[in-house]
Amino acid sequence: LGLCYYRKGMNDKAIQYAKDSIAVLDTLWSNLEYDDRRLTFDDTTIKGGCGIILQSVYYNIKEHRDALVACENARSRSLRWLLSQQQSRYKINGPNAVSDHTQKEFQSSANIIDFNMIKETAAKSKSAIIVYSLHEDGDILIWVIKGSEEAEIIPKKVGMGEGFKSLKDLVASTRKTLGVRSPDARQDLEMEDAESSFQGEESVPRKQTFMNQTKTQKTEIDLKELKRVYKILIDPIEKNLKNEKRVTVIPFGDLYSLPFTALVDDHGKYLIEKFALSFAPSIGTLVELQNRINEKVSLQNDKQDSSAASFAVIVGNPHYHREMRMNSLPCAESEAKGIHGIMTGAGKESKLLTGREASKEAVVEAMEGAAVIHLASHGSKDGIFLSGLTEEEGKLTMEEVQRLRLRRARMVVLSACDTFKGDVRIDGLVGITRAFIAAGSPTVVASLWPVDDKITEYMMTRLYGILFPSVKGRGEDDCASGVDVCSALQQVMIEMIRKDQYSVKNWAPFLMYGLNDSPI
Repeated sequence: LGLCYYRKGMNDKAIQYAKDSIAVLDTLWSNLEYDDRRLTFDDTTIKGGCGIILQSVYYNIKEHRDALVACENARSRSLRWLLSQQQSRYKINGPNAVSDHTQKEFQSSANIIDFNMIKETAAKSKSAIIVYSLHEDGDILIWVIKGSEEAEIIPKKVGMGEGFKSLKDLVASTRKTLGVRSPDARQDLEMEDAESSFQGEESVPRKQTFMNQTKTQKTEIDLKELKRVYKILIDPIEKNLKNEKRVTVIPFGDLYSLPFTALVDDHGKYLIEKFALSFAPSIGTLVELQNRINEKVSLQNDKQDSSAASFAVIVGNPHYHREMRMNSLPCAESEAKGIHGIMTGAGKESKLLTGREASKEAVVEAMEGAAVIHLASHGSKDGIFLSGLTEEEGKLTMEEVQRLRLRRARMVVLSACDTFKGDVRIDGLVGITRAFIAAGSPTVVASLWPVDDKITEYMMTRLYGILFPSVKGRGEDDCASGVDVCSALQQVMIEMIRKDQYSVKNWAPFLMYGLNDSPI
């Protein structure tokens, strides 16, 4: 009925019926027990109807704040509940107790995102927030929320652009110009015949084939395509980002697979050269992550609770049994050892696990007390491969990660292939990255496509070198650089852009998901 009234232009009736429908669906949602059931419920009821109708009606009548709030309340609800439940467990009952925070309590409190919460979140994040969504008519909706006291809201509505039938088409075309497979393809465009032992998308190795790539005439062709996408997604709002240094992108649907960092303006400048970029599934998720940070600071300062946990756990090149059909990753091992050395030089205790020592049991035990977790291995959209005799024994799955309690985690780095990949749902991207967020880490660094072993080693050691400078020459009270993760990642990418031996495909795969200013 709401859709019918909307299409007849009877906006008041459309809003009334959309709200009534959402109220009924919320009641049903609150009785669902499992994460996968909540995800499926939201996909079939909100993604296809109520939320999009409500935001579209509000947008059409120029109630842009209400349109943004409607958009937000339709997103990542299950993930927000998982985060709220986790915080409640620590805050109400202590870190070792079971939470009594129910879904119905969540429905009446944390689930409702209002404009004041959006305003406060933008101010706390110290960045502009760009929210992408789809209008009911198929056009792209964009909101820019400035991180000022006024929390200025700038709404835009843009078409898909010539040559693109859908967001999926836009993303696939962009990735193709970079020589990267589309998110749902089984093989990388340049590697269809390579690594024959890895035919499925679930077991994609870190590659060693990119290093000889150089800038050729193809670069100009790529830039034209990247400029075309920039004109659609960034150009309409660029003037509203003036004086901003950091931007948080809230994607929608297939935009989760788009390399925003690599988009290019008319002057040939990459977006990452202008802003330190971070990504999140919703503003509501940022609200929950910000609420949880204070609990982590309290735990980090609690010496009695810290026991013998290391500040960081660094995993590199686990031993893969031949039955797992996975190649050894020598650069992943040297990467882990290099990062371990950086942490030691910065005065941070770290636990190094390589080879047979990097078993699932040992890694899980070390992770549960660490603030920084680095996993350099083979990966997939739903897991990380560790040492084991079989895939089942060695694969740390999405479900297993989500059950962990990473109470101290500040940053998880998934230095592997395709770790920012998964099923695109109304809840966001459901994969291994989401699992680490749900388990307790406010910040996750992950990859959009298969990455080169040697280049990844360079990127990661450089990233940690920026985040954790040596204590030599620093005061006793200084313990880190003060640079946040997304700014450090930006610096690494810009350095690689300035060097001739790296193509866009080399430096653009990694992104930061979660809080852009989470303290480490």
